[in-house]
Amino acid sequence: MALRPAAALSLGVCLFAAAAQPTWSQDFEFPIEESEWMLRNLRPSGQPVVPVFEGWMTRPNGTHDLCFGYFNMNLDEVIDIPLGPDNYIEPAEFDGVQPTHFMEVPEREGRYYCLFTVSVPAGFGDRRVTWTLRQNDRVFEVPGHTTVPGYRVADFVHASRDLMAPTLAFVEPEGPPFVGKRGGTAGVIEVEAGRPVRLAVSVSHPEEASRLAAGMVWWGKYRGPSGTNVHFSDRILRFTAAEAEDGILAATNVTFDDPGDYMVFVQSRQGSFIDQCCWTNGYLNVRVAP
Repeated sequence: MALRPAAALSLGVCLFAAAAQPTWSQDFEFPIEESEWMLRNLRPSGQPVVPVFEGWMTRPNGTHDLCFGYFNMNLDEVIDIPLGPDNYIEPAEFDGVQPTHFMEVPEREGRYYCLFTVSVPAGFGDRRVTWTLRQNDRVFEVPGHTTVPGYRVADFVHASRDLMAPTLAFVEPEGPPFVGKRGGTAGVIEVEAGRPVRLAVSVSHPEEASRLAAGMVWWGKYRGPSGTNVHFSDRILRFTAAEAEDGILAATNVTFDDPGDYMVFVQSRQGSFIDQCCWTNGYLNVRVAP
């Protein structure tokens, strides 16, 4: 995948303009002469994964969802960081929902937006939920919070653009519908290593949605053993507004090279990620036998 230098620069600037800027651990000294690569260098490999806080949403019951994504600054290199001292969320009660598999820069979208949420109670106040990634002696961390109104984002509905998040439902395996960034989780399903399995989701829109826009569905490995390959026959499906009117069936054949416990994700959006709306996340637990 090729990316012009100007595009690389604008992508890095947008990351820090649109999300909370990661902070560096106090026990790590980040040299001034190295700081600029964070903003302007995308390379085939050797760069870090940066955690991103997208914003927060309030539920009808008063609880809040904090939205996190990531920016892998590598055009080609995929990075695995297992849960533990190099990939953790604090306070510890919120740890374990984050991904461990970080895919390369996507061709059009630039980075991975709000792949998971952390749910915090009503009255969370000025406390923070911090996601930390450690790579090659560099520590990247970003705090999530509910104290800044400017970080409040839409979940299901973008009123000013008249858009609504799509409703997803796993068809293979069959499951109930779900909508929004918190999404829905299915499984565990059991498969064999090296043997393709068909996964599919239906994508529909509420009847009250007055406007439909072009969108996409994409699949990916979310968690699993480090260094293992998961192959998707059709990883990305893009659809037009006209196609969205009749509903979409997004199917892919997935092959796991190695045994273990995995989680794959599926994400569907309508419109653009830029305004933090509107999309839906889904997760599927998979146990792969030898």
